[in-house]
Amino acid sequence: MDRARATLRFSVQRYPPLFYLLVISLWCVSLDGMFGVLDGGRGLAFSPDLLHVALSIFGVGYFMRIVDELRDYDYDRVHNPNRGLAKGDVSFGDLYVALGLNAAVLLGTNLAVSWVRAVILLGIMAHAMVLWWLEKHWVAYQRSMFLMIGIAIQLHVGHGLYIWVAHAERTGRPLNPQGLIAILGMVFLYLHWEVMRKTAWPGTTKPGEKLYSDEVGSAASAVIAFAMITGASGLSLSLTKPWHSQATGWLFLLPLGMAIINLTLFFKNRRPRALSGRLAARSYFAFLFAMCMRVFT
Repeated sequence: MDRARATLRFSVQRYPPLFYLLVISLWCVSLDGMFGVLDGGRGLAFSPDLLHVALSIFGVGYFMRIVDELRDYDYDRVHNPNRGLAKGDVSFGDLYVALGLNAAVLLGTNLAVSWVRAVILLGIMAHAMVLWWLEKHWVAYQRSMFLMIGIAIQLHVGHGLYIWVAHAERTGRPLNPQGLIAILGMVFLYLHWEVMRKTAWPGTTKPGEKLYSDEVGSAASAVIAFAMITGASGLSLSLTKPWHSQATGWLFLLPLGMAIINLTLFFKNRRPRALSGRLAARSYFAFLFAMCMRVFT
């Protein structure tokens, strides 16, 4: 029982449930509603199944977080010694049990609804484990942040595919190919935040930090991040066509405008990456806001 309580405390610290439930629910509602818009319907329709979808994404996110903690153990022993696993509050065995129980609940509750959804979740969890193996055994993967994210982003693709399939099953409609474009837009959105928050000017970082700007330079890394949000906004505008239908689709220009401000401040003030990362996160939520406005109006 003591080990279970320790694992629970560790889990709450490293994967705060209220925060992640809110963010993941917003993400699921936004994307599912967009699929409804692309199907020509009203947009979002709340249902118990949609709640199950959000909880499943929350659960697989927890699985990924625990794998990340295991993968980062050696790094954390040096750079983050106060984290629970590095400090010894929990053991590898404790986290293996948590992974097993989490996987069993996820697969069991999804098999009861759809074997396709269960397979997608299994693929996401297997991919997370593969990333851990690559981190330990593939030197090129260890050295390149862009190679890492190029392979790891498939986890995000899997989340989108899961919601896409669940939406089609819930509504009884065939899979809409336009949904893949919406998923790609969400992938670009995530990449904008991910790259921008790990882009910095030389001399402004802590020892041991791994950044995208280390590989291609600060300017190029920031421009790559901006290209991602440009792609996300552009794809969403092409899907919603606000010049033909709901004017709320123009709100997808809002996160792009925020990204322009972020990029300008990054070059003008050479601001610390923490500030650029926070503004990139605001662009992310502005994008979700635009999706919700298009879905609900």
